[in-house]
Amino acid sequence: MSAELQAELDRCRPPLRDFGPAPDGHPGFAYSKLAAARVAVERDRLPVIASLHLIMRLLIGAHDLGRAEKLAWEYPFTYRGHACSLALMKFGLRLYLQSQEDGDVEADAREIVSKLAAAARLLEKNLLPSFVEIRVGENRIIVHNQMGQLRGMYQYFRELAEAAYTGGGMLAKRFDEQHKDSVFLKQFRSLPEQQEGFFATVAMITAYFSLLEHLFVFALAVSDFDPAQDSLKDFIGLRLLEKYKCLFDVTHDRAARAYYNRLHDVAEKWRNPYDHGGFDKKGGALSISVPGLGAIPLMLSDIRTHPTFHFLPERETSFDEVTALFDEMDAWLRQSYVGPGIAWADEGLNISFEPEFLTKLRQAVAAGEFDGLLTRTSYMADQATNMDW
Repeated sequence: MSAELQAELDRCRPPLRDFGPAPDGHPGFAYSKLAAARVAVERDRLPVIASLHLIMRLLIGAHDLGRAEKLAWEYPFTYRGHACSLALMKFGLRLYLQSQEDGDVEADAREIVSKLAAAARLLEKNLLPSFVEIRVGENRIIVHNQMGQLRGMYQYFRELAEAAYTGGGMLAKRFDEQHKDSVFLKQFRSLPEQQEGFFATVAMITAYFSLLEHLFVFALAVSDFDPAQDSLKDFIGLRLLEKYKCLFDVTHDRAARAYYNRLHDVAEKWRNPYDHGGFDKKGGALSISVPGLGAIPLMLSDIRTHPTFHFLPERETSFDEVTALFDEMDAWLRQSYVGPGIAWADEGLNISFEPEFLTKLRQAVAAGEFDGLLTRTSYMADQATNMDW
C-alpha cells in the first residue's frame, strides 16, 4: 500500500477509534450459538455496501467469514472491547452485539451505526471520488436494469389511454356523475373520453421514449462500442435519436432509416413540445398579429398537422398510429443485431461494460452461445438475490 493511500485511509479512521478486529477464530453471531442481540440497520443509514467492505477490511482490519444460507457476508469486530459483527442477509443489514447484562443494546447500536456512517462519509469525501472517476474513465461501469419500472410505466399509460378512448376512463366517469340528469350527456361524453385519452397518450409516448433510451444502453454492449476508446457516460448523455444513430446506420439501412424517421416525427409532434411547455420547433403554438386580419399561425396551412389545431386530437392520429409504431419497434429491435442486448435487458439483469465482460458477451453472441450465457447469468443472479448458496 502506498504512503499516499495510507495517509488517505488514516484521515478516515477518527470515527473508528473504539473499533478493532475480533480475535482470530471468532465464529461471528449470524450462525453461531453465541448469545447476541440482533439489530436491523436501516438501509438509508449505510446505503453503500462497498464502503462497508472497505471500512471493515482496511480501516478496522476485520475479516469476512464468508457466505452461508441467506447470508452474503459477516465481519466480526470489537466495539469498546465487546464482540460484535455486521452481516448482510437476504432482508438487509444486521448488527449483532454480544449479550451484556448491564449494556444498553439500542444505544450501543445507534453509536456503532453512526460511527460507521461517519467513516463512510469520510471515505466518500477523501478516497472514493478519485477512484470512481478513474473507473468511470475506464468504462468499468455496471448499468442497473430498470426495465421493469420503465416498461411498467409505459404499459400503465397505454392501458390508461385505451380505457379512456373506450369510455372507461376516470374523466368520463366523473362526467357521468356530474351530468347524470342532463339531456346533453350522450352528446358531449366523447369530450372527456378524448381529453383523458390525449393526456394518457402524451404520457405514454414520454414513457416509451424513456424505455427506449434505457434499452439502447443495453444494445450498446453488443455494438461496435470500444471500451478502450469510447465513453459509456458520453453515450448515456446523448439524446434518444443521437443514441439511435450511434447504433444503427440510418444512411444505408432502409429499415433503420424508416424507424428513425417515424420516431423523429413522433418526438417532434408529441414528445418534445409537451416536454417544453407546449412549444415546438415549428412554432405551432405561435401566431403573428396583423391588424385587420387577426392572428396568422407561424406554420400557415401546415397548422392542420399540429396537435393544437384540433379542439381535441383524434384517437387515430394520437394513439393508434403511435402504438403501432412502438409495437413494430419492439419487435424489430429484438430481431436486429442488437437483439442479444435487448434480451439481456428483458431478462432483468444488470449489464457490465468492463472490457472483460464485453469480450465474453460478444464472443458468446458470435459463437451462437448467447442463450446459454444468458441462462447461466440469470441463474446466478437469482441465486445471489435469494442468497441460496
